[in-house]
Parts: sequence; C-alpha cells; structure tokens
Amino acid sequence: MGTWKTGCALRIRVDLKAEMEEFARREGRSFGNLGAVLLDWSFELLKAAGTTSELFGRRGVKRLNNINRDRRKQGAGGLRWVSGKHK
Repeated sequence: MGTWKTGCALRIRVDLKAEMEEFARREGRSFGNLGAVLLDWSFELLKAAGTTSELFGRRGVKRLNNINRDRRKQGAGGLRWVSGKHK
C-alpha cells in the first residue's frame, strides 16, 4: 500500500507564494509538490537542531518572528463577536 498523505493549509505572504509558484514552474513541479519537498527538508533540519532558535540562531529568530508573528494569542485582531457578527 502507498504512503498516506493529508492536506495542509498554511498562510503565507502573497509575494512569497508568487515567487514559489514561479520557482516550481521552472523546476517542472507543482506548487504543492515544491511545498511538500521544502516542508520535509526544513522539518528534518528543525528536528536535528531541536528548536527554531538553534536552527536560525538568535538573530534569525528575531527576524523570523518579525516576518511571521504568531497572532494566535492576540485574539481576533480587535474584532469582537456580538450576536454572530463582527463589531
């Protein structure tokens, strides 16, 4: 039986997606295939390093956090739900 795969949704910058699509086209790959290859490779590096801080070094993590802030703890970005609608 083949390898099981699952879908994965990621939010990335519009310019990054366009650049990756162009790169995938030049490589003769689909955007999804390029993303899967990069994700596999980068996750192996992360596992070997142990943490993103170790992987990128102190300067890299500070820069990475400025580019890709984790907004999950910030709530709804100022929007409030009232009776099922944003206010």
